[in-house]
Amino acid sequence: MATQELQEQSRHSSPDSRRVPGSVSYDLSASAASAVRRTTGLLRRHKLLIGTVIVIGTGLAAFVAFRMTPLYTAETLIMVEHRKNTVLNFEGVVSDMTPDISALQSEVAILKSPAFAEKVVRKLGLMNDPEFNAALRPEQPAWLTALNPRNWIPASWRQTSDVALSPEEVERNRMTAVINAVLDNTSVRPQGRSYVIAVSFDSEDPRKSSLIANTMADLYLVDQLDTKFTASKRATQWLEERLTDLRKEAQTTGDAVEKYRTEHGLTTASNENTVVSQQLSALNADYILARSKRQEAETKLREVTTLANSPRGVSAVGDVLGSPLIQALREREVDLQRQIADATNRYGSKHPVLQAMQSQLRDLQGQIKSDVAKIVANLGNEVDLAKGREQALKTSLDQLEAKQNQQQEATVGLRTLERDASTAQSMYEALLTRSQQIAAQTDMRQPDARVVSEAAIPLDPSQPNRKLMILLALVASGTLGVLLAMLRERAESGFRSPHQFELATGVRSLGIVPRIPRFGGAPASYIVDKPVSAFAESMQNLRTSLLLANPDGRHRVILFSSSVPGEGKSSVAAAFARTCANAGQRTILVDCDLRRKCLHDMLGLANNRGLSEVLAGTAALEDVIQVDPRTGLHVISAGHGRTLPQDTLGSSGMHQLLSRLSVNYDRVVLDSPPVLAVSEGKLLAALADQTVFIVRWGQTKRGTAMAGLKEVIEAGGEVVGVLFSQVDTRRHAQYEFPDSGRYHGYRRYYAN
Repeated sequence: MATQELQEQSRHSSPDSRRVPGSVSYDLSASAASAVRRTTGLLRRHKLLIGTVIVIGTGLAAFVAFRMTPLYTAETLIMVEHRKNTVLNFEGVVSDMTPDISALQSEVAILKSPAFAEKVVRKLGLMNDPEFNAALRPEQPAWLTALNPRNWIPASWRQTSDVALSPEEVERNRMTAVINAVLDNTSVRPQGRSYVIAVSFDSEDPRKSSLIANTMADLYLVDQLDTKFTASKRATQWLEERLTDLRKEAQTTGDAVEKYRTEHGLTTASNENTVVSQQLSALNADYILARSKRQEAETKLREVTTLANSPRGVSAVGDVLGSPLIQALREREVDLQRQIADATNRYGSKHPVLQAMQSQLRDLQGQIKSDVAKIVANLGNEVDLAKGREQALKTSLDQLEAKQNQQQEATVGLRTLERDASTAQSMYEALLTRSQQIAAQTDMRQPDARVVSEAAIPLDPSQPNRKLMILLALVASGTLGVLLAMLRERAESGFRSPHQFELATGVRSLGIVPRIPRFGGAPASYIVDKPVSAFAESMQNLRTSLLLANPDGRHRVILFSSSVPGEGKSSVAAAFARTCANAGQRTILVDCDLRRKCLHDMLGLANNRGLSEVLAGTAALEDVIQVDPRTGLHVISAGHGRTLPQDTLGSSGMHQLLSRLSVNYDRVVLDSPPVLAVSEGKLLAALADQTVFIVRWGQTKRGTAMAGLKEVIEAGGEVVGVLFSQVDTRRHAQYEFPDSGRYHGYRRYYAN
């Protein structure tokens, strides 16, 4: 109900309903200022975590940066020639390179290839250099080996080969490792959109880096020349072998042409092929016409046969063929059928005249069927004649086509032999010319690139950039620290302000109780020793709030309850009771926690007899009341009862005792056990006039606190408000809550 009232008030008092011109910019600036305050508070609250992450991260980066071996980078520039010196007007065996982007990328790939790196390794003897050959390096200290993440993997998990390697294979693997190390330190890249390729090399020795970079450039130019000379030599050798073969082939194909002409009588041209083609065309036309007639005859026969077997029968055949005889017979049949119908109606079905007519009708129908059968037989004969003519034409056509094919095959063979002879002769002449050109250009080969800038010896190391590494580590660790702080903030499960609890439950706030300094002593003593401290002021504020909540003074029995142990409930109850006694109110403090008796120790009193004995009837009330010598507070300790606490505190004797105490005292303060731990806390809540619910700041889980409050309310307790205990006022001031900064922001008013 209280939560609904708060929401209703906030809805009616919303600034959106009273927006005035210019308020939009004010809201934006206020929102931005609030966001800045929240961020600043987050950083202040978790500055230790953030600082630790920054120190560790930056320290590790600095350690790694200063442990890294400095590397020196030397760079040489190679320009791919785009201007060609043409002396002879013919192409080379290996064409000159076209310096477009694809060609440049191809040259970059060559310079970065393992084969080219192997040439560099062999040229400079890098197999004997410990910088590239790991087997020649001294062993690292044990602690550095242990820090290597690769050594954290168990040996059983690593993929190892059980195949025994020969000495040559072992040596090759070592060479491969050195080649990979050289390639890892090599960088080859085109310079923008120019024809220049930059080759740089990183080494621990500046002179070595310059030497290797220049050696790569020299070997690259030599490699281009070797490639061209090798290609020219290989081409010349191949051409010589090929010329010999082509010379023999040209002679052989020429002889074959002449021999073929003689064998097939094709030495002179004739028009025989043209005559055969004309005959074939005419015969083909006759064959097509005969096939069409045969198809027409077959179609007509098939149609007549189908109609003859259909329900319409003879009448349908007559309609299709258009035969006058069948049509006349059909008309007589129809006339007889009509006469039979009239005779049937006139004489009846048994009359001799009718039977004579029916006999005449049957004879007529038989004659019609016989004539139709003759017509069908004639059509069949026509189909057979058409097939015979078509087959004869087909035979003649096939013979003529075979003759034509023989002539064409002979002509095709001759043309093939002529083309082979011509091709062989042309190839022989072309290769002979090409061989002469290659022989002329062998001594004129030049590389397609040149070195425009040799690598100088670098004076300053290029790696590592320690300042950049430390700066990046500082930024990264700072970001990580802030993220961890945000995660830690979100992971907090406790309430940080009574305002949060009030919004979640609707229960009013009675304020906060500051945490006593580490060496300040017990809260019950601190309230007397430091009467003007922030802790004492919180007790005065609690007393004032309870007075305002009970103006007529009828509610005198006040219960201090909590959800779980360790929330400071007993300490607050003792401090509050002493505060009321110091203010001149007749106050009695009753220890109702019969399981964990602690109030007498806080106040320095004995626990010989107490509440358990009064309720059991073994002691009088006046005999168990003790007086606090420092404040005059009356105290009833827990005692040493043997009955169950829930039976004792839930009895009518407890109710009568509280009624009697409320008559004799202005304040009856009850210290209750936690409601989620034991059941007697709910019994006391039902007996008390008011209940102050204690929640430990930032520690008690939200669900736990709300569950405990629910238990008290369902037991019939009158919860006057919630009080947050053990509050770190310095951290509390760093949050954006309505009560943030209370006590801590006004430290000059208190003497802690």
